[in-house]
Amino acid sequence: MGLGKTERRITIAIGLIIGVSVSSMLVKHALDVKEEQSAKRPGNYHSMHSAVGNVAFPPLPEAVKSAVPNGIVVFFEANRTSLSESPEKIVSTWVIETSGSFRSERLFVLAEVDHGDLPKIQFFRASEVYVKLNAAHSRESLEDGLDEEKFFIIGQNSASSEYIVQVRNFSPSDLMQAKHFLQSLRCVQSVRLVPWAPMR
Repeated sequence: MGLGKTERRITIAIGLIIGVSVSSMLVKHALDVKEEQSAKRPGNYHSMHSAVGNVAFPPLPEAVKSAVPNGIVVFFEANRTSLSESPEKIVSTWVIETSGSFRSERLFVLAEVDHGDLPKIQFFRASEVYVKLNAAHSRESLEDGLDEEKFFIIGQNSASSEYIVQVRNFSPSDLMQAKHFLQSLRCVQSVRLVPWAPMR
């Protein structure tokens, strides 16, 4: 004896509810496993050692942990000259990989902490810089001066007309060298770090 129209509808509805519930549980389980694996990765905030170079780092300021929760410290350099301020400014610098659930949500953030009389924390994208060209120079002028194994132009800031250049090696020391190199090019007027703001 076949099911009536109402019974078929009820059966389909129950099947959909069960399917959606099971799918939700599987996704939640996968995200929990990923978060647990992230917590065990070298460079997690509790390890107190960077993922690259196994460099010991002090506890991160609460403002950094709040801005980049559950991140992975890739690089740490203490007592170094600032990348964003005047060279006289001495800071501690962390490069942190954000831990989004999906690859597209992850990026590398540079946190620069000034431990002076008025402690100050600034955030930047670690693997990109803004490059402003001198008048009468074009993107081609910039491309001609770049080693494509180290630099790649990924776009242009429409508001400022600065080119966004991806830097392949982005430890704080590598970034400093990259800035000096880019500033030495005849076509370049200025180079600055790309600000980053945590999502609220």
